[in-house]
Formats: sequence, structure tokens, C-alpha cells
Amino acid sequence: TGTKFNLSRGMTWRLHAEVDYQKRDVELAQRSPYFTRHIPVVLQHGPTCGIAALASVIIAANPSADFASTANNLLSAAISMGISNQGELMSVWYMSKLVEYASLEHSVVEITPETDIPLQLRDSVLLLIYDKDKNNEPTMRYNGEHAHWLLVTGYTHKEGRTGSRNKKTPSSELHVFVQHGKSRLRQVWSWNEICKSNQNVKKAKQGDYVVPDDLESHVAGKMVKVRLKDL
Repeated sequence: TGTKFNLSRGMTWRLHAEVDYQKRDVELAQRSPYFTRHIPVVLQHGPTCGIAALASVIIAANPSADFASTANNLLSAAISMGISNQGELMSVWYMSKLVEYASLEHSVVEITPETDIPLQLRDSVLLLIYDKDKNNEPTMRYNGEHAHWLLVTGYTHKEGRTGSRNKKTPSSELHVFVQHGKSRLRQVWSWNEICKSNQNVKKAKQGDYVVPDDLESHVAGKMVKVRLKDL
């Protein structure tokens, strides 16, 4: 039920193939060892952030594929499967169905701040939902009403010191390289902050969307791991 997305509108998708980072994130990576994959960015239309993120992964796995046709095919498939009305994907299980449709090896994996991200990224990229702030960074402010798909492509560690002024000890916090359909820029965010934001997705924004009855169980503490064998 609900109003289906009008595919006859002829969507014009945009692709950014060159790696482009925010200046502050380049400086962070230069101070610490890091690992990341070069994944093109497909920018979203409306609530198609998950479809745009998956299209980016497919283009990375098959550079000869046409990115616009890839995104449109994913959108059409999601609507046909009944897991989307307007391009939204409100569940890791819905995303898993679409990754399976794309014939990519994948699994749904539980996540916590202690997840071994370097191990998970060894031959894969990671897709998960978080709650985005006005600057697109993770937040706890909206309880899921600004839910957004994120693609994790790499990691680094931010070195620092913790403790009192007279007794500080070295510390190291895991940060990850991320990209999403709202920006052509790749960024570096705290994994801990992403996990907290992910756990806080409890309700969906009002709209004509396909939303599972228990949204939290479809989002919180979960990600879709997509294997990229040759990258």
C-alpha cells in the first residue's frame, strides 16, 4: 500500500569518482597510519541514501557498470520487493535483500564500539544506519527521525592523551573513513559516536515510507558487510 515512487520521472544521478576529503580529515590521517578503499560516491535523490550507497559499492566492484542504470535498477527492485515506497530502506534486512539482488557476497553483522573494524574491513566495506545531524555527522538528537545510510571504507586511530592535567596517559580512539549520499566528500568520524547514533535510531520520520513494526530491532547494533574480493 502507499504511493509508489514514480520511476517515469527519469532521475538524473550524479557520480563523484575522485577521492575528495575534508581538510581536517586529511590532516588526521597524515598523523596516523590508516587504511581505506577508493569507492566512488553516488549522490542520492530524496530518501534514496541506502540505494545510493549500495550503487557506489556496485560501481567499485564493477567499474564498467553504468552508475545511473545501476541506481535506477536498485530503486525499481526495492519498490517491486515491497521494501520501499520512495527509495528509502529502513532496515538492514531490507538492505540485505537488495545486496542479494545485486549478487554481492554479504552478511548482517552485529556491531558495538568494541567491534574489530580493521578485521571487518579486511576484504569488505560496511553499510549501516545512523541518525544524522544538520552537518550530516552522527547525533543522538532526533531518535532516528534523521536516519541515514553510511558506507564505511577504512579506518585510522586518533592519538591523544587522557586524564588530569598532571597525570595524562596516551590514548588511541578508532576513527573510520565514511561517505554517504548527501556529500561528495569522504570524512573521518569516531566509530564510538557512530555506534551511539546507530543505537539511538528508534523511530522513523513521518512520511509514506515502508517502516518495519519494530524499527529498532532492524537497525540498532547491526550493519551489512559487503565483500569486495578484488579491491
